[in-house]
Amino acid sequence: MNIPFYIFKRTYIIMKIRLLLSTSLFLILFSVKSFAQVNNCDVRQLKVETYDFALKNLDSLKAYTKNPLVTVSLEFSEKGDIKNIDYYTAYADKNQKKVKVWKNLETFVKESFSHCPDSHFYNGREQVLTAIFALPLTKEELTKAKKEVESGADYIPFGEEQKDIDKNSKYTLEVKNFTVGKKTNEPLTKEGVLDYNRSKMVKLSDIFHIAFELEKVGKITYLKYKLYERVDNKGVIITSENWRPVVNGKVNLSVKGIRDTHPGVKHVKEGEEFDFDIQIAFHS
Repeated sequence: MNIPFYIFKRTYIIMKIRLLLSTSLFLILFSVKSFAQVNNCDVRQLKVETYDFALKNLDSLKAYTKNPLVTVSLEFSEKGDIKNIDYYTAYADKNQKKVKVWKNLETFVKESFSHCPDSHFYNGREQVLTAIFALPLTKEELTKAKKEVESGADYIPFGEEQKDIDKNSKYTLEVKNFTVGKKTNEPLTKEGVLDYNRSKMVKLSDIFHIAFELEKVGKITYLKYKLYERVDNKGVIITSENWRPVVNGKVNLSVKGIRDTHPGVKHVKEGEEFDFDIQIAFHS
């Protein structure tokens, strides 16, 4: 049976659109995967990259706005998705004003802060749900702002030396301090061996445990962990985090935040805090 040409043409167009959508989705996923190969999900590194972008494009930025300083304000979900990005002049002043910036800057910031898959952004120590930083529009102030961020404690520079870790490596887990609500653990050190990039459940006390695994993306090895509390003979998650970079064979988990809550776990008060400092070092 011959198919009328107009039906064939319409079918062809639909197939072509579907193909284009599939290709676009692939490119988006590829872009995310590629970006994750070099990005460590620390907002300080992303700020430095924004400063570098501004330094390279100062003429275009200054042509669009005459203000010497713009404040970038980002709001994230608990999984690291961008909920909102705004730009202000005279931030936190009575003359504060929301402004538009050069569209290429908007695109750069949005893409930079969107490519940490399923991640908590962090700022050296704390999980970050908002990131507010000044973006000067002069070479001198941009260079100064960049140096201030890079000189911060525990800052991991872009391109820091990476070290391959064997999937069955030994590890040393050192708990320097550990507090959940009113419960505080004594410092301790644990030795263990990975089982194909995964730890067993590591006992921190009769109540608390931690488990982690490694995943290599591109040149960077990341650590994912979950911190558990035993409640009625089952484990409930206090907090979890993905995509912490392992630098020179170790990772520092210095974290403070609000613990997760769970249905039926009555002793956990809303807003209860946790605070811990744990170092995990991998070795042969």
